[in-house]
Amino acid sequence: MPTPEPRPQRPGIDEIREVCQPPEIRGRKNSEHWTGDVFTRSISPYLTRAFVTAGISANAVTVAMIACGWAAAAALLIPGWWGPLLAAVLAMGQMLLDASDGEVARWTRKMGPRGIFLDRIAHTTTESLIPMAAGLRIALETDPLDWRWAFAGVLLGMLVLWNKSLNDGSRLARVQGGLPLAKEETGIKVPTVGWVARARRAANLVPIHRAYHSVEQTLVMLVLATVGLVAGFDGVAVAVVVLLVAAPVVIAGHTLAILTSAQLKAPPPSS
Repeated sequence: MPTPEPRPQRPGIDEIREVCQPPEIRGRKNSEHWTGDVFTRSISPYLTRAFVTAGISANAVTVAMIACGWAAAAALLIPGWWGPLLAAVLAMGQMLLDASDGEVARWTRKMGPRGIFLDRIAHTTTESLIPMAAGLRIALETDPLDWRWAFAGVLLGMLVLWNKSLNDGSRLARVQGGLPLAKEETGIKVPTVGWVARARRAANLVPIHRAYHSVEQTLVMLVLATVGLVAGFDGVAVAVVVLLVAAPVVIAGHTLAILTSAQLKAPPPSS
């Protein structure tokens, strides 16, 4: 097999878009975050070109993505409205770096399990640290200190991890069961039981199940913090309560959707 020609270290933006943003990447239904259509995929080629030109590896960009996510969580410790605002901005920045690290990997042809592993660390730790930081921030603002809020934040963080583990668990189950990873375009993740499929479509009308990603969590907190600033209540505390109450329902629905889809069904035995 001939060795592919090396790509230029100073690529043009159109070249990056052609190589790093092919239709199979932009068209991913579940893996491509909505921020990609809104702004990240429009801006990321410029960031990617800067990284490639500077010789910065995809894994180094992913490490920066981890730091950005942790900074988003830490920003929630800032009292008042500015903490949620900064957290939301940093969470958006994490998604921008998330788009760019994959583009750097595709441009340099250096894609591998280490990058995927680091990417999972970035999302998993950020999405669980955000509610933990929010709960701690609320506890520190009470007088006398009410550590029940910190406990609520930790509990929500654990539920976020539980919900996130379901997707990783289903992929691991397929691999250990001798099945290929499920392709999004095959519809294999759609529940095959009628009432579960209808319930899933109904849930999409009020997609609370999508509120546990880092961007969505910080946006919920920012919106409620803004309303609370006007109406005179702690919006971050309300956000923690809403997300905490909804989490068990989301986890139950997510588990049921996986179990009633075709992604965990073994293929028929060969004759």
